[in-house]
Amino acid sequence: MELTAAAARGFWKSLMDNATNLVTDANLLLEHGSFGRARSLTVLAQEELGKALWLYETFESAWSSGSDEPQAVERLASDGRRHAVKYMAAFVFGQELEAFWGDYGSLYEDAPVDGTQADWDAWFAARDAEAKAAAKAANEEKMLGFYVDLDFDGRILSPSDVDAGTIADDLRTAAQVVEMLLIKDHSRMKLDADTPYDSTHAQQHKLLSISHPEDWAGASEAFRSGGYFQAGEERPVE
Repeated sequence: MELTAAAARGFWKSLMDNATNLVTDANLLLEHGSFGRARSLTVLAQEELGKALWLYETFESAWSSGSDEPQAVERLASDGRRHAVKYMAAFVFGQELEAFWGDYGSLYEDAPVDGTQADWDAWFAARDAEAKAAAKAANEEKMLGFYVDLDFDGRILSPSDVDAGTIADDLRTAAQVVEMLLIKDHSRMKLDADTPYDSTHAQQHKLLSISHPEDWAGASEAFRSGGYFQAGEERPVE
């Protein structure tokens, strides 16, 4: 699949908007006790983020320089309909979350500091296996949140039987990971781009009550109303 930078930017923003809306829809379902479907939409949001990440990796430089030379996004063609693979991309990106907010040790805390190449190969293999297992589990949870099924013992599995578990925490993490890519894009445009600023503050704003509920609760009404981005101000999320 080949896209110009302009077409890719429009596609990326639509993916990010959909990921954001899936998170906010999941939160509404969570608040109403529909835990299974809340989890399903959370997983779908992360799948959309996975596609957005492939676009971002391909076009980040072009979006900053203004080049509109068509480029191929191979992952979209090969993996765009593979649900677990899209989720894996978001999961791996999400492993940077704590480091993004300043906890740099967490990303490599179990890494072999003075290890051999074999040690590092084993470490990367373990991380890859963790991502694959997380993607497989998430896809199964997504299906369980949508459909009634029977297990191997003939037991009925229904979305209405899914309990709260860690779904609220999972949703908050998903909101923070989507937000992380939006903020990285904001920083790119402010610090590295020769092109005009292309705001995603509306998407960031939608996520704040879910990604940072304590900060949201203490924010001023003027900030909570979103007037700063509606007026076209290029103000970063605080």
